Amino acid sequence: MREFRYRFRVEFYDVDSMDVVWHGNYVKFLEAARCAFLRDVGFEYMNFRDIGVVLPIIKMEFKFIKPLFFGDECEIRVRLNEYETTLKLNYEIYKDNTLIAKASTAQAYVDIDNKLTLFSVPEPFLKALRSRYEI
Repeated sequence: MREFRYRFRVEFYDVDSMDVVWHGNYVKFLEAARCAFLRDVGFEYMNFRDIGVVLPIIKMEFKFIKPLFFGDECEIRVRLNEYETTLKLNYEIYKDNTLIAKASTAQAYVDIDNKLTLFSVPEPFLKALRSRYEI
């Protein structure tokens, strides 16, 4: 699968008193990149809700390599790692082609009504993935 790229700028509200991005804001950066990735696929979170599915995060990992600062122009490279039983994405955050951080997330497909985990990809999402990416 090809890589999806999401660009953003570090804003003043993302940094601490030393102008360094507070580590918790990286979660927000990934969420924005993940939402943009799903838009690119053509199947957003609201589409999941429409078919009775939600996607809670069940695992998240980070490796921080270098800091980001107020005003930095950045790019998150998103890659689909798995989609069949859980949605797993890998992320690399870059500034000026320098690797800043690596991360991964895993999300379960959960039926809204009965609160049970689905252990297969919802068919409409699979269709959207196949039409956008070579999987």
